[in-house]
Amino acid sequence: MRTMATTLVFVMLGCGGAQEPAASERPGTLGNDIRAGGDAWSPEKGTATVKGTVKFEGEAPPRRPIDVSGDKFCVQRRESDPLLSESLVVGADGGLANALIHVTAGLENWKFPGGTGEVVLDQVACQYVPHLLVAQVGQTLKVTNSDPIMHNVHGVNLKTEKDEFNWAQTKAGLEDTKELKKAGRLAIMCNVHSWMSANLWILKHPFFAVTGADGAFTLPKLPPGTYTIEVWHENEKLGTQTQSVTVADGETKEIAFKFSAK
Repeated sequence: MRTMATTLVFVMLGCGGAQEPAASERPGTLGNDIRAGGDAWSPEKGTATVKGTVKFEGEAPPRRPIDVSGDKFCVQRRESDPLLSESLVVGADGGLANALIHVTAGLENWKFPGGTGEVVLDQVACQYVPHLLVAQVGQTLKVTNSDPIMHNVHGVNLKTEKDEFNWAQTKAGLEDTKELKKAGRLAIMCNVHSWMSANLWILKHPFFAVTGADGAFTLPKLPPGTYTIEVWHENEKLGTQTQSVTVADGETKEIAFKFSAK
C-alpha cells in the first residue's frame, strides 16, 4: 500500500472539463457551520432519530450517455452496460439519488472526537464508485483501482482551489490512502478519463447520510434538540434546501424534501 502519496445544467467536474469558479462560496458547498465544542460526545447520548425522503417532482430528464471512446478498455467494458451521466439520478418512485443530508446547526454544544476507519473510493469499469462519498474528519480515505488500466485520482479542495492529492494508479490492485484532517468538499477527477468525476465531503460530525435511488435517509443517535437539516446535491439547478426539526429523547421524526426542475 502506498500512503499519501441530464434537460438540467450540470457543471461537470471532470478532467478536461471546467471547474466551478468560486463554488466554495455557494450555500451548502461547505456545510460545516458547526462549531462543535462543550460536552464530549459519545454515541450512547443520542436516542433520537430524524428520517425521511428526498424526492424529485415532475419528469426527470433522461440520463445522457457518456462517450468513453478515448479508451479501448472502457469501450469494451461498457459495451453491454453503457455509462450514463450521474448528474441527476432519479429512481422509479422519484427518489433523488446522490443527495447529501447533514446537520448544519444544533450541535454547537457538543465536542466530537475524530472519526475512525476508512472510506473507500474505487475505480470500476471506468467510473468512480461511489459517485458521492462522505466522511468525518479523522477518517482515512482509501482509493483503489479495480481496472487493469491506468487511472489518475486528482482531488481538489473547492475552498482553497488547491490539490489535496494527485495519484497515478497504473494497474488493478493499487491503493493510496490519505488521512482526512480538515472539513470541506473535494472535487475528484481523472486526468486520464475526462468523464470520471466524484465528490468527497468531509464533515466535523457523524450526522450525515447519502441517498440511493429511493431517496431515503436516516440520521440516527441524535441527542434531543432542535436541528437544521440541509440537503445538498451537486446539480446547481436543484440548489440546497433546509428544514428545522425538533426531536425529544427517544423520538423519531420524519421529514421530506422535494426538488424540481427550474
